[in-house]
Amino acid sequence: MRAPLPLAGRPLLVGLAGLALLAALGTGPVLDALAAQDDIAAARDRLMRAQAAAASPPSAAPLSAPDEAGLVVAFQGRLTALAAERTVLVDGAGIQPDPGRPTLPRLSASLRGTAEGLHGLLQALETGAPLIVPEEAELSVERPADPEIGRATVMRLNLTVRGVLLTAPVAKSTP
Repeated sequence: MRAPLPLAGRPLLVGLAGLALLAALGTGPVLDALAAQDDIAAARDRLMRAQAAAASPPSAAPLSAPDEAGLVVAFQGRLTALAAERTVLVDGAGIQPDPGRPTLPRLSASLRGTAEGLHGLLQALETGAPLIVPEEAELSVERPADPEIGRATVMRLNLTVRGVLLTAPVAKSTP
């Protein structure tokens, strides 16, 4: 048989039991406070990103028109305006409807000019308004340079981009 605890040891056990109970009760709110602190930090991060996005300049709208003919005219007009500022000539522009994406037809253009002029035109297309992002670009030498007469190299750029039709084109039915 076991001997009972001396009276001097009982208050110590009661005190330790009380401390254990107090620690158990206090752990829950501490853990909740730590979780809340993490939630606040994540919310602050989202807020900072949203403020940065709101402060950034708005992105340029893509090249768009209500119909295919208007889209080609807008594309050719944009190319002609940019070519006038550089050593570039626009030989032609056209449209290639995409049955898989009827509101995003492909626009193609053929341009000639110096390497610097064509590079500047492409950079202006990608950064100015309306936004035009090249999908394909094929660069070739149209005419090599002739140092004897001071003639620069003439390059040819065949360019394919996507435009945006504001209304879906009407499907042509065959009788």
